[in-house]
Amino acid sequence: ALDPAPAAPPRSQMVEGDGCHRVAREHRRTLVGRRFSATSPNKRFQAGAAAIVEAGGVLLSIEVHGKNMFYFFGRTGGRPSVVMHVHFGMAGRFGVYKAKEPETTEKTRLRLEAAADAKRGLPALAAHLSAMTVRHGPPEELYAPLAAKLGPDPLRGDADPERFFAKCAGAGARKSIGLALMDQRFLAGVGNIYRTETLYEAGIHPE
Repeated sequence: ALDPAPAAPPRSQMVEGDGCHRVAREHRRTLVGRRFSATSPNKRFQAGAAAIVEAGGVLLSIEVHGKNMFYFFGRTGGRPSVVMHVHFGMAGRFGVYKAKEPETTEKTRLRLEAAADAKRGLPALAAHLSAMTVRHGPPEELYAPLAAKLGPDPLRGDADPERFFAKCAGAGARKSIGLALMDQRFLAGVGNIYRTETLYEAGIHPE
């Protein structure tokens, strides 16, 4: 039977930071440590799929900074040599399927496939990715610079709220609190829903 990952994000609205962390939590459980073949069904991520295979195809780790997800690939026991950056946008999805896999669509930029591993008791599975942004590169060239540009992510253990306070202080009256909460350089992961609810609960006008 079709077994999609329950963490696949909704299609009807921008995925906020908590949704990305939920997807990452599920993918760490089901995908990390598996070796994958990779293809690009709609041919929009062919170079990236080839780079994943050339790197060794093993998903070593996943990092999330706000609405940005980073999948690190390499060889078992080694350091990652390729990172894939994903931003779902308004209609992205990264579903995982066991036993029975649906057909890919014209929006499927990446298809991953892992064979069954009887020794480890792991089933065969496939994953389909469609997203607004999917790109790849060496971790030191893609991940590190982008992560440095983003504000603290409240759902990460290493989040430093002082960075957000300093950004707000530096902006002064030029930026309202409503805009500051939505600016990913100030605070990573907050979208319109959480901005609205947070300010309402705090009794603060967004302007």
